[in-house]
Amino acid sequence: MEPAVALHQVCKSFGPRQVLDSLSLSVRPGEILGLLGPNGSGKTTTLRLMAGFYTPDSGRITIRGRAPAPGRGNADIGYLPERAPLYDALTVTQYLEFGAGVKVQGGARARRLAIERAIDGFDLQGVARSVIGRLSKGQRQRVGLAQAVLNDPPVLLLDEATNGLDPVQIVEARAMIRRCAEGRAVVFSSHLMQEVEALCSRIAILREGRLVQDQALGESRTALHLQLALPTARHGALHAALSACPGVKTVDISLLEGGHSKWRIAWDSPAAGAAACDAAMRVALAHAELRAVLPAQEAVEARLLAALAPNDPPLRRRA
Repeated sequence: MEPAVALHQVCKSFGPRQVLDSLSLSVRPGEILGLLGPNGSGKTTTLRLMAGFYTPDSGRITIRGRAPAPGRGNADIGYLPERAPLYDALTVTQYLEFGAGVKVQGGARARRLAIERAIDGFDLQGVARSVIGRLSKGQRQRVGLAQAVLNDPPVLLLDEATNGLDPVQIVEARAMIRRCAEGRAVVFSSHLMQEVEALCSRIAILREGRLVQDQALGESRTALHLQLALPTARHGALHAALSACPGVKTVDISLLEGGHSKWRIAWDSPAAGAAACDAAMRVALAHAELRAVLPAQEAVEARLLAALAPNDPPLRRRA
């Protein structure tokens, strides 16, 4: 399958500082790529190059096999930066109308249909007439995602898209991001290992502007660990509800002090992980007070730490 977006030996410098050094990276439709690395490794620069905000000093960027037309790179890219570009004084509908006027071609009818799809697809019906400044952070994030895909771009770039959300909002945001990934390539930059673990099918790790690791991730997503506050007498009901979730294979409980308990929910296969993880989170939140989310993230952390080890040569490794 042809990549939706690809960087070919891209270099980028700002003054004397080289930020990206011969970076080659591609993402195919349906993939969610987790972009990892320490601060200053080139993650945001990579996203901005893909989005068309920067041009490479050398190398090339292609979208669906073609170089973007001058001044039109953004038409094929949906981009949600860490601070969503929202206008607090506008209603949700007014903001989407403004975005559609910039992004959507084909006249008034095409813009109206794009706005309706965005409102329905991101569950914004209840807040369509609300002023953005009065929305919760989770609702604001949904509005940001909606504007990013108004023109149905083949590539979606997300920079720290789940930062600052509470557990319920994170579950909702994951579902929305997976929905966005249907038929398009998604690049997800985050410092939260549990979010990369829960969402991504691949990880790419940058160090000093070079790609030092590019690996599939699906095999590591097999369990979720939760710390809950719940009376022991209600453990049986929650255990039964979790066990009934589609894809869940086993539910194990460890008692802790102070009325807390640790729950390990495992599913049948990595392929079932995304849906099972979200379903288990919803059930747990309906029955108990969530004290901590402790996902099985050791695999991602181990890969990241190994890739960034100071004695490793900064060469690309692919599984």
